Amino acid sequence: MGKDSYQSEYELFSGLWELTLRCNMNCMHCGSVAGSARHLELTLDECYRVADEFVELGGKELTFIGGEIFLYKGWEKVSRRLADQGVAVNTMSNGYRIGEKQIGQIEYAQLSNVGISVDGMKENHTKIRGKEDAFSQIMNTFNLLNQADIRIGVVTCLMEFNYPDLEDMYELFVDNNVQLWQLQLANPMGNLADKRELIINPKKIPQITEFVREKNMEKTMLVIAADSIGYFDDNEMYIRGRSAPICYWQGCQAGVSSLFIDSVGNIKGCGAMYDEAFIEGNVREKSLADIWHDSENFSYNRKFNVELLSGKCSGCDVGDTCRGGCRASNFFTTKSLYESYFCRHKNEVISPVI
Repeated sequence: MGKDSYQSEYELFSGLWELTLRCNMNCMHCGSVAGSARHLELTLDECYRVADEFVELGGKELTFIGGEIFLYKGWEKVSRRLADQGVAVNTMSNGYRIGEKQIGQIEYAQLSNVGISVDGMKENHTKIRGKEDAFSQIMNTFNLLNQADIRIGVVTCLMEFNYPDLEDMYELFVDNNVQLWQLQLANPMGNLADKRELIINPKKIPQITEFVREKNMEKTMLVIAADSIGYFDDNEMYIRGRSAPICYWQGCQAGVSSLFIDSVGNIKGCGAMYDEAFIEGNVREKSLADIWHDSENFSYNRKFNVELLSGKCSGCDVGDTCRGGCRASNFFTTKSLYESYFCRHKNEVISPVI
């Protein structure tokens, strides 16, 4: 059934696609506990079909992730299939063991940019990645990408101990021609599930949003606060990117304008919602359009009303716009989809639910 056969108020804009869970690292903060491939991951032909369905559904942007994306044979062919149909495609990689072969794949894939995960200066990045040459490989990757004139983005996952690296990282990235830097917060899930002491203290959130605002005012590199950072402090209009003349948090978009595809074809609203309860269907059993347009799917966002807001989010003056912040972050910190652990809008701090 084609998309024109549906009457739906929800228009798909972006997607996150985990092509494989296979990885060459075992990072401290990995939410998916990547390492080995899942049993019966989607074949290349199945990926082609899903890619076409994504285009037919109206998707405009898509990010490939892993595991480690370069360990999925043929990833660049799936990317090129999407790019040739007008989708802006990028990837997220740990930047480890990228060489001339991978540069050739990137060029063939027609990516809008290559995202590299960097989680601190040398000491902290090495601590998180668990490999002594992790940081030097990042520098080698930056050099290769710049030599090939490939646009570079960086994603950093903030925890208590790597937070002080922010200023030094900014200078490093500017020096290496990074054009976009996204800051996100580690959540107590996956490899961090039993290490809650490493989760960043919510009191630091105002300093993070101020940092993002200050760096964007320099107009040297675009810095973006991810969905779990904010909301609605004095810096809100300066931290969400440049997607509109006035940018501000408009609520979790999982299942509203974005979706996630895992490596065996399960569909969720968000890739960070690592719980089977959030699986809405599988592309081996239904088309992507059938899953997206099912009126019972993604109900945690599609059937949202302010009465669902709980804890300190209940009765909030921006609750109808914020909608309680990031669902995935909430799920793993407060155990409520509708109460944010990290929000400082009311200048309050709550304790995470153990």
